[in-house]
Amino acid sequence: MTKYVLSIVVDNNPNVMARVSSMFARRRFNMISVTAAQTSDPNVSVITIVTEGDAHVLDQAIKQTLKLQEVRSITLLPRNESLLCETIMIRLAFDEKNISLIKDIVEVYRAKIIDLTSSSMVVQLTGKPSKIDGFLEVMSPYHVLEMCRSGIIGMPRGSQSDWWKAKA
Repeated sequence: MTKYVLSIVVDNNPNVMARVSSMFARRRFNMISVTAAQTSDPNVSVITIVTEGDAHVLDQAIKQTLKLQEVRSITLLPRNESLLCETIMIRLAFDEKNISLIKDIVEVYRAKIIDLTSSSMVVQLTGKPSKIDGFLEVMSPYHVLEMCRSGIIGMPRGSQSDWWKAKA
């Protein structure tokens, strides 16, 4: 199964996110992550969906999504040719033996400690999905109390500062 990142430009209307996600559910397209936010134009939002499947699933997901009235355009964001980013917050338990090791890892990954108590810390990291995955792998030996991962946001590389204004 291949993972695909779709950037869906939509009219910023009530329930548009629900309509897009309902269409994915009805057609049994898996959504690994979904994020949505308004653009610099308050009338336009971008929904970023990470889905997986073969080329046929991708083709059908795009065709069915484009049928929705509020959808203006869809851009497939290839991982190597796009700017992709996500954020994670992870709460770790620590003790005197491992706090310096954890702090060293946080520094290497250029993460931030955003909350600290006598027995736990919350670390925030923003970056490419592969950087987040690597950070989680390095942190796996430590006691992870909880974590929250944002999902991917993205846009094409280059000078297309108004890529989201394109019409389908």
